[in-house]
Amino acid sequence: MHSISSPAVMHPLSLSASSRFLSHKLLIPSSFFSNFKTTHQGFHTNFTKVPTFIRNCTSPPVSAKPSSQIRWNRTKKSEPDKKLQALRELFSSPGIGIDAYIIPSQDAHQSEFIAECYMRRAYISGFTGSAGTVVVTKEKAALWTDGRYFLQAEKQLNSNWILMRAGNPGVPTTSEWLNDVLAPGAKVGVDPFLFSFDAAEELKEAIAKKNHKLVYLYNPNLVDEIWKGSRPMPPNKPIRVHELKYAGVDVASKLSFLRSELLDTCSSAIIVSMLDEIAWLLNLRGSDVPHSPVMYAYLIVEVDGAKLFVDNSKVTPEVLNHLENAGVELKPYDTILSEVERG
Repeated sequence: MHSISSPAVMHPLSLSASSRFLSHKLLIPSSFFSNFKTTHQGFHTNFTKVPTFIRNCTSPPVSAKPSSQIRWNRTKKSEPDKKLQALRELFSSPGIGIDAYIIPSQDAHQSEFIAECYMRRAYISGFTGSAGTVVVTKEKAALWTDGRYFLQAEKQLNSNWILMRAGNPGVPTTSEWLNDVLAPGAKVGVDPFLFSFDAAEELKEAIAKKNHKLVYLYNPNLVDEIWKGSRPMPPNKPIRVHELKYAGVDVASKLSFLRSELLDTCSSAIIVSMLDEIAWLLNLRGSDVPHSPVMYAYLIVEVDGAKLFVDNSKVTPEVLNHLENAGVELKPYDTILSEVERG
């Protein structure tokens, strides 16, 4: 278990042995692609003819088959209690030593939709809505969600949980609640891979009002530690090449433009962690995330090269050849942190 409590250390992907990395959210295609689209029109833009669908209200709607997420809601009422107990037991384990733990909805790439194996908040709470944050202390467990999911959360949470109706008058934020229920000087644990740099900074500053400290815990994530036996396997479907006739711009041109942007900012490299940005830049598509043709990966683009961090089992000979032609080197997905630290 890696534990970091120094206030000088932030998100693992922001760590570096030197300042040669520029790490920030690259808005592709919104801001980055805007410079391309006046000269490269590689997509269809005629969306004026939108088909209209009218449902026959005299017949009942088709019932969808329950998904794996729904099955979590059908577990025994006692099961979430055992999960909370197991999680709390880890609080006092050697190398951890925390008083509370925050579990967001996101994966390590801040994705809106995530693979089942990363649905940690749903696993620990039983709440399967797409938005929400869980905070567990040694005595209490609370879930924050918005108005879309109040009724669903009421049904899915058992009596061990406090439902925080975010946005309603008088409902505290997660940091306000922690400052209220924890004794001064407490330690609040988070997995730094699941928080953006700004979110971690904001949280750290908010809980510092009661002299609390933010502790970064990873490898493994605490929920992953108690989920071992039944946790779904990570997705491993093959990656595919997005043909140039559909992409409109080849990979070499995209990387060349990005490198010119790096030089303009006096940077020698950028870490790209957003999955849609990686798929767009490399003209690749995947099937790792529901509703999104992306694959789990990180990308480091340097002035003189590029490295794609991805599960090699997903890489077909066609994809390998596609990447080699673009000058992109393959690296194992889980080596991204060591690569950044090495600088």
